Amino acid sequence: MTKSLVEAQVPFGSEVSVVGRFVAITNVHNSGAAFGLVPAAAGIFMVASAVVSIGLVVYVARTPTSLWAGVVLGLILGGTIGNGFDRLVFGTVTDFVNVHFWPVFNVADSAISIGVVALIAGYLIRRPTA
Repeated sequence: MTKSLVEAQVPFGSEVSVVGRFVAITNVHNSGAAFGLVPAAAGIFMVASAVVSIGLVVYVARTPTSLWAGVVLGLILGGTIGNGFDRLVFGTVTDFVNVHFWPVFNVADSAISIGVVALIAGYLIRRPTA
């Protein structure tokens, strides 16, 4: 939804300041992974999105999970499906959050990143010590 709103309101390549010079909305297209990494591998990322999505759905369906795990996996799944849909339908992903010291990204990238960090943190916190 956020990508569609940006596409409708901000011309491609344009920037709208949100918080002075620190944060802006910039309508750019990205064919690579999160944060514009590896742009030449768009097809690989589309396949990876499908594999990750199917894997997460199967895992959650077969494994009892806590609310925490459900939320974390939901963030990863939602972001993966959001960006995967854009890659499949449009060939690129719309990125728009521009903090000027980091590559432009979108809400789906953030959800995936937060979910992965939380998943790793949860694993490290719960990991039994030897």
